[in-house]
Amino acid sequence: MNRKLWENLASLYGVHAFNYLIPLFTLPYLARVLGPEQWGALAFADAYARFVTLAIEYGFGLSATREIASIRHDPQARGRQLSGVFGAQLLLGAAALLITVILARYMPIFVSHRWLLPGAFFVAMGQGAAPMWYFQGIERVRLMGALWILGRLAGALALFLFVHSPGDGPLALFIQGIAPFLCVICGVLLAYRDTPFYWPSIASGWQALHSGGALFLFRAGGTLYSSLNVLLLGMFAPALVVAWFAGAEKIARAAVSAWGPINLVFYPRINQLMTTERKGAEHAARWSAWLMMAAGAGMGTVLFITAPLLIRLALGPGFEPAARVLRVMSILPPMIALSNMLGAQWMLALRLDKELNYIILGAGLVNLAGALTLGRWYQPIGMAVSLVIAEAFVVVGAFVFLKWRKLDPWSGSPTEVVL
Repeated sequence: MNRKLWENLASLYGVHAFNYLIPLFTLPYLARVLGPEQWGALAFADAYARFVTLAIEYGFGLSATREIASIRHDPQARGRQLSGVFGAQLLLGAAALLITVILARYMPIFVSHRWLLPGAFFVAMGQGAAPMWYFQGIERVRLMGALWILGRLAGALALFLFVHSPGDGPLALFIQGIAPFLCVICGVLLAYRDTPFYWPSIASGWQALHSGGALFLFRAGGTLYSSLNVLLLGMFAPALVVAWFAGAEKIARAAVSAWGPINLVFYPRINQLMTTERKGAEHAARWSAWLMMAAGAGMGTVLFITAPLLIRLALGPGFEPAARVLRVMSILPPMIALSNMLGAQWMLALRLDKELNYIILGAGLVNLAGALTLGRWYQPIGMAVSLVIAEAFVVVGAFVFLKWRKLDPWSGSPTEVVL
């Protein structure tokens, strides 16, 4: 727990605080200006943007961070890694653009709200291509974090200045995409200040896609029970019902962000220690678990007790049914904290990518089944229950597997792991 670790933790907490607090501040304004139905359509577009972000990011926040952490003292290797990731993201961006053009013609909600789809794609490109993974890997996130915070503040101010009516939903999406897009440009320039430049190529892009494929499946499986539900609900429920579920989910996800920076800071440290000092890695993992569980339990308690008040303050009239949905979701923050520590931190540090993928994909399928049954029958409440069941599947699956293999960070097992 040295000074650099605390500095990175403070910087990432600043980034995450603004990532989630600014939307919470702008959410009441947008919900009231756009109205429940138009805001529901905006939430549907935002869910699509998260899927495109997943494709562009491709799990590099885990796989590339892990690689950069292991080669941080080799500038040439860092440059090749940057080139490969950027080449891969150019290929992914081209494929995502083609899919977006097709959806613009055939998905009903985007046909009736045509300009929401380009805005969603713009937001996703900025968020997915941000090279924060590089700065996390070398444990120098302070400057990049400051730029991200300034961009988020400018975007929030622009929302208040230019979005004034229900027809301004597409403009709101474009405004939200400007800050991430500018941060991509600044991040690339900062990364190449002390790293040799290599032109991205198709070959290096394919190599990066191949090396990050397992962790992309991990991200994709997680998305099956994080972002998919809003899209599925929009397929068989009106925009107003989508608004109730999406509003509660946004507040719950903001609460989950309380432990997000802890995860991001400890992840490269645990990976580095795993190659040199197994006991130190176990100690760091236990620290991370206690910190994230404390933050998650506190946030979950606050959500359950204050759900009606939070919905009234954050969303306003017309969103009252979302309070019951938020109370169901109040169990998510502590549960996600534990699943991330066991999975995204510890199992990935042990290079148990394949085993974790099985667990995550299993949870995604459980959520998909729940969404198509409970969600269709009970709509927003059913979707929330499906999310909770899927997250419980991850916690139980990861814990049972690690105990079975005697690899959990509490066992003190001398079992060696091939790295």
